[in-house]
Amino acid sequence: MASKALFIDTSAFYAFFDKRDSQHKRVFKILKNSDDVFVTSNYVLDELITLFRVRKLSLAQFEPFINSLWSEESCQLFRVSKDIDLLAWDMLKKLKEHNFSFTDCTSFVLMKNHNIKKVCTLDKHFQIAGFEIAR
Repeated sequence: MASKALFIDTSAFYAFFDKRDSQHKRVFKILKNSDDVFVTSNYVLDELITLFRVRKLSLAQFEPFINSLWSEESCQLFRVSKDIDLLAWDMLKKLKEHNFSFTDCTSFVLMKNHNIKKVCTLDKHFQIAGFEIAR
């Protein structure tokens, strides 16, 4: 995968989905105007589903959205392997002062492995890790 890919993080997916979110219009505009291939990971989807549940959304509210992501209709889905897990774990321990989440570290490793430089996120950790935040 080349630099024409845009990794989408949990925070951006949530803001895109929830029209009441304060960042919805911004994220919607970024994604609408992008000609990049959208990519994410199964760990980001796990985190997103958990966030929907924590925010008390019913399954009926978000099931079609998640199903579209699982089917990869509009976004390619990278699967985190044991090798990625171990590299992310090493990164988490090495960069402990930044308080990165484990899912973020798996995203960083996947992005580096696939030469993806740009991310749609509301999380500043990606910028700290050296990635370009889509605007």
